[in-house]
Amino acid sequence: MTLNVAPGPSARTRWGALLAALLVFAVLLVPAPTSAATPTPTPSASALSGRVAFRLAPPTGGILPAGQPFVATVEVENGTPEAVAGGSASLAIGPAITDRAGLTAWLSGTGAAPAMSPFGAASLPVTASGANVSAPIVLAADDPALAGRTPGVYPLEATLPLAGGTLTARSAVVIPAVGGIAPVGVVVPITAGRVATGLLTAADLGALTADGGALTSLLGAVDGTTAILALDPAIAASIRALGTAAPASATAWLTRLQALPNTRFTLQFGDADVTTQIAAGLSAPLQPTSFASYLSAANFVSAATVATPAPAATPAPAATPRSTTSLPSTDDLLALDTSRDAVYWPPSGSATPDVVAKLGALGTATTPALTLVPSGTTSVAAAPAIPVRGTADGAELLVYDSDLSAALTTAAAETDAVARASSLAAATAYGVLATAGGGPVLAVIDRAATDAGVSQTALRAAIADVASIPGTTPATLPALAAATSAPMSITNAAIDQSRVDAAGTLLAGADRVARFATVLDDPTLLTGPERATDLQLLGVSWMGAGSTWDTALAGHRDQVATTVASVSIVPPTTITLLSADTGLRVWLRNDLPYPVNVVLRAEPEDLRLDVQRATTVRIEASSNTPAEVPVTSRVGSGEVGLRLALKSPSGEAIGTPTAVSVTVRADWESIGIVILAAIVAVLLVLGVVRTVLRRRRRAREAADPAGEDPAP
Repeated sequence: MTLNVAPGPSARTRWGALLAALLVFAVLLVPAPTSAATPTPTPSASALSGRVAFRLAPPTGGILPAGQPFVATVEVENGTPEAVAGGSASLAIGPAITDRAGLTAWLSGTGAAPAMSPFGAASLPVTASGANVSAPIVLAADDPALAGRTPGVYPLEATLPLAGGTLTARSAVVIPAVGGIAPVGVVVPITAGRVATGLLTAADLGALTADGGALTSLLGAVDGTTAILALDPAIAASIRALGTAAPASATAWLTRLQALPNTRFTLQFGDADVTTQIAAGLSAPLQPTSFASYLSAANFVSAATVATPAPAATPAPAATPRSTTSLPSTDDLLALDTSRDAVYWPPSGSATPDVVAKLGALGTATTPALTLVPSGTTSVAAAPAIPVRGTADGAELLVYDSDLSAALTTAAAETDAVARASSLAAATAYGVLATAGGGPVLAVIDRAATDAGVSQTALRAAIADVASIPGTTPATLPALAAATSAPMSITNAAIDQSRVDAAGTLLAGADRVARFATVLDDPTLLTGPERATDLQLLGVSWMGAGSTWDTALAGHRDQVATTVASVSIVPPTTITLLSADTGLRVWLRNDLPYPVNVVLRAEPEDLRLDVQRATTVRIEASSNTPAEVPVTSRVGSGEVGLRLALKSPSGEAIGTPTAVSVTVRADWESIGIVILAAIVAVLLVLGVVRTVLRRRRRAREAADPAGEDPAP
């Protein structure tokens, strides 16, 4: 490629360029992107991406203040097994871009390239397989290429000619204007990612809130910023439910979160997908019901000072400490200070008109429901200035800028410093265009950037980028909610039917558990964790998880099946009855850690056997208990079928009915009585005979006391 070379710079220009180059060199000494001097280790062939990436990062945040040198960075990342030859990367700048459509076309490469002017160059060395190399492109503040440029958004393009073709990277730089203050807010989700259980365990919380843990990084990124926080209440509930058993790092994390001054709102429990729930036929998103099964009294023992009563004539005794236990309520566990209630944030691009309408009906007269939607799914997507507040068929909307949010989300998830800088430059450019009208603007950093494990550095840089957009001031949630509303409609949203189908399966499973739970004194011991788990599995973080989510759903289906099968009749063998009136013993099994109440129903197949149709039984936790069913046989002997089934006290079927064969030998009882009577009669006769003979012998002996024979 032939490069156009500008006339030689003046001495002052050369000194300025030298100073800027030294500054860039100092910055590059910080271990951020890998430079040519320190190539990254070569990874295995399986770890290579198979492509060569060429990136362009404009000055910090994509902003070029007046009177400052221009410093950009170009980078080559080699994901192929072969080395990439070095070359001269050139930079060009075009005329100002005046609207978001033009900026999007430029950055995506779909628009025609405007007339570009040379803007500097840099040499890149050979890039080894699996390595990154970068180099700065520096222009002094008084370089002729910068002279005379008015405030605005300017397209940048870097090219690197290679033997196999030319690599191209596009970006934009902003020359800020003076004056104008537009309120800008950015929403950051505080969630725990993919969770397949109702509450996080102590081990989960320990890992998430440890140094370098995902929740610690999230809090570190927003601390000291004006970000609007979207909080998952499941995190706070998980920490509080552990009581004194909660990891110290988790309780400290929660204390730190509550102390932050940021405005905030709560997401659904587990950040459950509200769109999927509404599309599955619910009139309102599900709410957690009870966490009683997660609470251990031993973790909520507190010392209370109690004085022992004493007679009036004696001095009052000293108070003595006693232990008291007070378990927190569901509201206590979920409580979080919020700036506004009834705020809903569906997954980006998923809220259809029907979903928005149903969510909009959930608020109150004083606090109407507010649904966050991206501008790209509204009728004002192409408007020069997108209103931050809207109304669609009576539903109140809080509209966030799709383009600005997408760029920030990409930057927050980016681990490569040069790639991140390029995304931040795009975000700044979109921000400048969005705030040109002076109205308030909202952006979000989507869950995609935070759920998979966030880099505190990357997320904080994205938040800071919003604050640094020229001509803006931070906006709070109440201020944005109070902005003037504009009429609009939802025009371009789509629902993932596979998630709706999965929600239907979860709801069906929850119904099975609810019917089964009627065997408990407190059904919420089962329905509470079931509801919490369902909400976690509907979490937005599971979107795009593919087979991982399928596995989690299958595991939960198995758990539901195990739960509803945990109380049953122990399969009996053939039962033999040796009496017409007796008790039939049936063993009942309870694998739950709670006692249950059941009704054993017995139905004979014919009238030869009369049984007590319903027998109430209480089975203790984790035990087998016998139940005695009174039985009366109407026949002397024979085989009779008996159908046994369990019901809850409310009449719900429990377990699977079972059939048992009853062998009746009631005539053996009569035969046995006759035989026994005969034996008794014989014994009586023998006794009488023996008595008579004994008496006769004694009479003879009395008649002949000498025992002599009579004389002849």
